[in-house]
Amino acid sequence: MYYFVMVKILLNENVKKLKEKSKAKNTQDKYQGDWLKFIDYCKNKHNCSPLEVDDLESAYALTCNYLDWLHEDPEAKILKGTSNIPGREKINNNPYSSSAYKASTIQRILASITYKYRINGFQFDRKNNNISETIGAIVRNEKNNKSGQAKELLRKDIEQIINSIPDDTDDYKNIRDKALILVGYFSFCRRSELLGMRYEHLTYDNGGIQILIPFSKTDQKGEGRIIYLQKRDDSELYCPIRALNKWLEVSMINSGPLFYRIDKANSIIKYELNDNNKKISLTDTSFVLILKKRARLAGLNDCDKISGHSLRIGAITQARMNGALTHEIMKMSGHKTEQMINRYTKITDIKSISVGKKI
Repeated sequence: MYYFVMVKILLNENVKKLKEKSKAKNTQDKYQGDWLKFIDYCKNKHNCSPLEVDDLESAYALTCNYLDWLHEDPEAKILKGTSNIPGREKINNNPYSSSAYKASTIQRILASITYKYRINGFQFDRKNNNISETIGAIVRNEKNNKSGQAKELLRKDIEQIINSIPDDTDDYKNIRDKALILVGYFSFCRRSELLGMRYEHLTYDNGGIQILIPFSKTDQKGEGRIIYLQKRDDSELYCPIRALNKWLEVSMINSGPLFYRIDKANSIIKYELNDNNKKISLTDTSFVLILKKRARLAGLNDCDKISGHSLRIGAITQARMNGALTHEIMKMSGHKTEQMINRYTKITDIKSISVGKKI
């Protein structure tokens, strides 16, 4: 009778070196440089070596953390133009090296990490869900930024903005801006639809407000759609209906547009008139300036990327992150195709979808 004992055989260091020599010299240098920077990150941020993780899932999580750090953290920019290769150390002294790593560079770094993990015995798969979702989000964000797509404002951003607005009932601008931002966000409306809302289009019921949107970008025939603002019982502070009712009360609006410009004296609501002597709402430019100002005062980053579309993009993105069905979002937003919902959706908080297990 024969008994077989299972023995795990590992590649020795000489075989590893031979395998590495199968790559071109330039490729070897790139892989080694990327790997040394990854080692330094692991040591500084997680007090470990990338080869000391307990399992493959931890290796994926550690890699995701690193790719996210390269993409998001300003501190990562100091690595650009540096070298950790012994004998070829180089420090980046360029004060203008302030741009983030490109998605293509991060993908190359992932190739280096994948190769180094594999040569050290890990069955590392760069198509792992956490890895692919992280890379996908990074690529998408870069494309969105290049195309000039607005910065989205998520729920946490909206709460931060509202929290920063003083609760001063004598300042009309504070009351108006709370209502403007909350109604804009929770209605999923385009900027033109928000500023085109009129008192005559509101229908109150016990649980909220029905709002008629008579015209929109994708409804040139004026067939109209109804959106529904529901009273939020989770927090009075962030309820769009309470904010809107307070604004309507102090402004004494009972007809015409809902949102107007306020003069410097703050003593009256300044109603502007068009050529037909009808009251008109805030202009598009005024709305964007208000949103940027409030975001800046709240301490948000990248306020220069905020546009009149930021509330709508943020609401759609947040709804997708929270598991809302696409057709439900389309009914509120007025989109005609799922492709447009996917195009507008931005997931910037990469950590929430890609980190996996903690180290």
